[in-house]
Amino acid sequence: MQRVTRDKISYVFDHRLKPVLTVKPGETFLVETEDSRTGQTRTPETITAEYVLSLRKKGPYYGNPVTGPIFIEGAEPGDTLAIRILQMKCDTQGFFGYWPVLYHMQDWFDEPVTQLVEIKEGHVHYELETATGKLPLKIPTRPMIGCIGTAPHLEALTAGGAARHGGNLDVPEVCPGSTVYLPVSVPGALLFLGDCHPYQGDGEVSGCEMRSEVTLSVDVLKNWSTSQNGIRIETPTHLVTVGADRPAESAQWIALREMILWLGERYGWTKKEARSFINLVGDLRPGQMQVATYSMRFMVEKNFLPQN
Repeated sequence: MQRVTRDKISYVFDHRLKPVLTVKPGETFLVETEDSRTGQTRTPETITAEYVLSLRKKGPYYGNPVTGPIFIEGAEPGDTLAIRILQMKCDTQGFFGYWPVLYHMQDWFDEPVTQLVEIKEGHVHYELETATGKLPLKIPTRPMIGCIGTAPHLEALTAGGAARHGGNLDVPEVCPGSTVYLPVSVPGALLFLGDCHPYQGDGEVSGCEMRSEVTLSVDVLKNWSTSQNGIRIETPTHLVTVGADRPAESAQWIALREMILWLGERYGWTKKEARSFINLVGDLRPGQMQVATYSMRFMVEKNFLPQN
């Protein structure tokens, strides 16, 4: 099985970059990912507020590295990639933390916080120091890929943002067992992925960062495409559409409209019929709400859908 190592990274989705791996449709391959700070805060000495602040004082700071690009044979502009996430291996160590500016809390906090966590036996372990004593936490892992996308045909877009090509979606359903549908805008598609998490809550208000090893395969779909705006994900239990935009209201409108289109394509429903259906059983949830562009996802349980 082919493998691409985590040193083959980029901070942009850029069609001009030379592929680091070439795979055939249906081929299983493995991608190593780096953590969201490029491995710079993995020791007790490098998680202090002073050190973390120094990362932004040395010059331009780049986060959210993605491994790639990966060239998919036979993928041409106008096609769609069906990316099947087969397995994710969590690292044994991760970190959590925040910058005061996130969620506009700099009036309460004047320093960034970073803490290391242990990942073992399917759980994230951390002992929280509180005013009333130590609180041991054991949080089940639900590994997911935070950042995944293809190269746009013209722009070079930061891995910290999101749009029609994918990007920093931070959607928990981008996980083992799911198929992610992304557009092909350049020959070979040029797939990138990174920013993995052992678990993450809606809106990225909670969660941890980690390195990972992701096993996946990719099919190329001809004459099958999403709309010009939304992203589609199918899990064993849900259909999920994702919109990325700012403000967040615009992202949710994209996700809603994409679901109406998908239901129409899949079941032959009119827009009115699909809208009535999701009025009854749809669920709207935030994805990435820390920095624009934001992501919102619309979800439909498959057990409500026609079974034939």
